[in-house]
Amino acid sequence: MARVKVKTFSNIRAVLGAEVIEVEVTKPETVGGLLEALNSKYHAFKDQIWDKNTGEIAPFLIKVNERIIRSTYDLDTPIRDGDEIAIIFPVGGG
Repeated sequence: MARVKVKTFSNIRAVLGAEVIEVEVTKPETVGGLLEALNSKYHAFKDQIWDKNTGEIAPFLIKVNERIIRSTYDLDTPIRDGDEIAIIFPVGGG
């Protein structure tokens, strides 16, 4: 089991209710496993990261410690106890 800190921004922060939360991730101890753990605990989380029309994950960046990865390709990236993960959605506007 990996216990990680998750830093949140914008709409994800609103759904999770805090700037930083701690999450326990059981198997698989991967970024994808973390997203599933967040979805299990915060049901509105899934509405933010999965496209309702396609059922696929939305493109956004994730920072595992100092390494930037992509949600659409790198969900099998391993995580370890004590890692810090940031979920970074693009900000729209005009």
